[in-house]
Amino acid sequence: MMGGITPSARRLLHKDYTVYLVLGLGVLFVVVFLAYPLLRTVLIAFVPNGRELSFSNMSLVNFEKFLTSNLYRRSLINSFYISFAVVGLTMLIGVPMGYLVARVEIPGKHVLLSLSVVPLIMPAFLGAFAWIILLGRNGALRYVFERVGIDLPPIYGPFGVILAMTLMYYPFVFLLSEGAFETANPTLEESAAVMGARLPRILRTISLPLIIPSIAAGGILIFIRAISNFGVPAIVGGSTYVLPTLIYFQVNGFWNLHAAAAISLVSVLITGGALWLQRYIVSRREYETISASRSKLHIHRHPVAKALAIVFCWGVVLVSLFPQFTLIVMSFFKTWNGLWPRGFTLSHYLAIPKFLSGPIKNTLILATSSSLGAAMIGTLIAYVVQRRRPPGSAVLDYAVMLPFILPGIVVAVALLSSFSSGYLILRGTYWIMIISFVIRRTPYVFRSVSAGLTQLDPALEEASILSGATWFQTFRKVTLPLIFPTLASGTILTFATLLTELSTSILLYSAKTRTLSIAIYDSVNDGDYGLASALAVVLFFTVFAVTYAINRYTGKSMAASFRIG
Repeated sequence: MMGGITPSARRLLHKDYTVYLVLGLGVLFVVVFLAYPLLRTVLIAFVPNGRELSFSNMSLVNFEKFLTSNLYRRSLINSFYISFAVVGLTMLIGVPMGYLVARVEIPGKHVLLSLSVVPLIMPAFLGAFAWIILLGRNGALRYVFERVGIDLPPIYGPFGVILAMTLMYYPFVFLLSEGAFETANPTLEESAAVMGARLPRILRTISLPLIIPSIAAGGILIFIRAISNFGVPAIVGGSTYVLPTLIYFQVNGFWNLHAAAAISLVSVLITGGALWLQRYIVSRREYETISASRSKLHIHRHPVAKALAIVFCWGVVLVSLFPQFTLIVMSFFKTWNGLWPRGFTLSHYLAIPKFLSGPIKNTLILATSSSLGAAMIGTLIAYVVQRRRPPGSAVLDYAVMLPFILPGIVVAVALLSSFSSGYLILRGTYWIMIISFVIRRTPYVFRSVSAGLTQLDPALEEASILSGATWFQTFRKVTLPLIFPTLASGTILTFATLLTELSTSILLYSAKTRTLSIAIYDSVNDGDYGLASALAVVLFFTVFAVTYAINRYTGKSMAASFRIG
């Protein structure tokens, strides 16, 4: 009609654009605070320090240091050496332990499984700090070993880093292999036994090959965690540099973001390659035997087998819990030189209130606000990707998950290189801390909500839309209540991990944004082990309580929550 509104224009006017607004906000956040910083980090990695970012200034001078600088070479070699050593030792501990717990009758099996996850709950740098008290120059365990004629290597160096990481990460392999051995179809093993094969040969030719893909995938995950770990080598590494501590040295010591960007790029390429290998291995898991017919697992009850299993499994768990017991004891004493601590005191706990208005308040504010931000962004992007699937949604999916392969210190370098100067300066503010935390933890909520949406029948939402409800009304009254359990689980998990965040905040914090993890780190470096222990105990039990609450809410056991693969 002349002068009137055409039907197509009327449809455009009445169309609900909310979902496109949500998609636009998600894309804007990813582009501004993830894609742009990472792209800039890649570019400045090819520009010498002190030069402007331009194509004419690009060269490989920052990467040549891996060939010309002994510090760079040693850092790269140390990273591989320590990571492979940790993977190997966790395999040697975790796989036999998994078999024994799954196939041997062990008293208190459920308690053992629950206690085994405690090292995973404790922040990595706290475990490393505890081993200083135990195996330092005047450590209690070193005193015992010296009395029996055993001379251990210094705790500061590769020995300390490998020890701390091994006893922290072995539960991943243990829980994964225990689950694999427990759920494996025993028919092939029984057939081999009937044919006369002995137990060692059955294990070598049947049992282990069936779970190798799962174990290998877990080993690669441990490699990624070990090679990107900052806290442990920062505490007990001493003069042994690895890639994350080398990045910290370049930024904190020289403010050389260009060199730090080059090191970061090398680190990301290594972790990206390892993650690709993990996905390749997982994709080849089809040769694991899955059958509809199952027979009952044969549980070993021979007294000798039970004794060996009890000594080995409980021994490993108790040794891995030494750091927790050590920090609790140390928090009540002034010093610990030799076998026993000295100078009982409550002063360390009495000093905690002075941290309430600073690090503790900052930790709670940053963790809470970042968790809510990650929950909002992760949920909205997950909905758009899973339900609407607009063009480019696959790219958005990969972009949101990208921080999974980015070490925390690399994210910090990317944000510093982008927002320390120019139009938007965020360095030293709460905002740069929150943005970094949201970037690193949004994948937790994104994957959790995505899993919930895949189990939700779209017909419920379609019925709401057909009844005249807008997209926002449908999301708020239908979708959100149904996915809330998975959303809450992912958000609480995010909150728990942010309470202990160190690798990102170590480069981004300022005097006004100092967190509890930074306060503990500083106390350790200052030699105030008693105060550091008291703060560590508060932090550990807070994280433990949050983790326990997650498991109570979801109905999972502590061990089940940390199984991977």
